[in-house]
Amino acid sequence: MSSPLFVRTTLTIPGAGTATHVAELLPLNPEQCRMVRIVEVDPAGNPVGAAAGDRHYGMDTPPQEIVPHPDTYGAFPDISATRLGGEEFQALWESALKKFPGLNT
Repeated sequence: MSSPLFVRTTLTIPGAGTATHVAELLPLNPEQCRMVRIVEVDPAGNPVGAAAGDRHYGMDTPPQEIVPHPDTYGAFPDISATRLGGEEFQALWESALKKFPGLNT
């Protein structure tokens, strides 16, 4: 089984601004990952939405189950990404759980 990846992505939406997400991904192959957990953050880094499995809170749409592998993000000009450590992700996830306790069921 592959080790999880932790990544922060910022999507630039022309005419609308940016959306920043921090996610835990499980690599399936060199081009795809399974979304495990995701937190949407505001410009200050505070959770404004989150999802795990079929539970999602504060997000306009549920995240896709299968997403591009971070190594392929260079093919998407509107996305910038940085890798995170598991501890950094977990701290943000704990903040999201406080705001959205239904994620922990």
